Amino acid sequence: MLITSYRFSHRVAGGAALAAISFFVQPALADVVTPAAMGNWAFNNRDVNGVVGANPTGIGGLVVGPGTPPLGTGSAHLQTGNGTIGGDGTEELRNTGFAGTLLSSITALSYSTFVTQNNGQQFPYLGLMVDTSGDGNFDNIFFFEPPYQTPGSGNAGLPDQGASVLNTWQTWDALAGGWWDNNGNCTPGTGVGALATCLGADFATATIANAGGLGGVRFNVGFASDTDQFNAYIDNFTIGINGVNTVYDFEARAAVASVPEPITLSLFGAGLAGAIAVRRRRKG
Repeated sequence: MLITSYRFSHRVAGGAALAAISFFVQPALADVVTPAAMGNWAFNNRDVNGVVGANPTGIGGLVVGPGTPPLGTGSAHLQTGNGTIGGDGTEELRNTGFAGTLLSSITALSYSTFVTQNNGQQFPYLGLMVDTSGDGNFDNIFFFEPPYQTPGSGNAGLPDQGASVLNTWQTWDALAGGWWDNNGNCTPGTGVGALATCLGADFATATIANAGGLGGVRFNVGFASDTDQFNAYIDNFTIGINGVNTVYDFEARAAVASVPEPITLSLFGAGLAGAIAVRRRRKG
């Protein structure tokens, strides 16, 4: 995504008006998450019972690569399982900053993945801890999983986002995609359902809730079989609240933004007068 600023000006040369339009193309604005500036993000490992720090095979951190990530040069690494133990536990990345956010106010929700090893199925999945009762505690967990986003694997009534593929960066639209949940609200007859459909009448008032001091927005690998192994990366997480998007760029070190030199195009015409100033800016 590019942020483009347009600058219009005019000057008179030889009795004719000359209009110049300058295009300033800048990189997309993003919140850069680094080891020194994690903000509301934190890595955790948990065992099969959900005990934090009890999975000895869980590895999480910010790394360079793999390949060419969608934003910057780095990504968030999630790994669990050594072939003998740990695949039934998890490595996760969670954010505490969205507690109290209405699900109905979410206008964008997407992320990118790169997976080098899994159990033949699982990709990093996005979870939302949801409070439907209004007491600030979570009552349900909703899950978006990339492998269930085709008509054959998920819900034919939702967009076909293509098959999940190893060793390549792919971007997933979670807001438009199919979800399942712990209480079985999404699954009857479809396997996965649209987030609004899963919540039904609760959609208007349901909010994100933190759980046990951990964030209510989370990415996980694992919680499968003990001998499974997972090695995956995420980047370019976008969440929009009431049309205002925040994009997270996960980096192993501080990124230095470079601003390309402006490209100037000139339009010539007679009878143009006055100065016109137009600026358009989109964050996200």
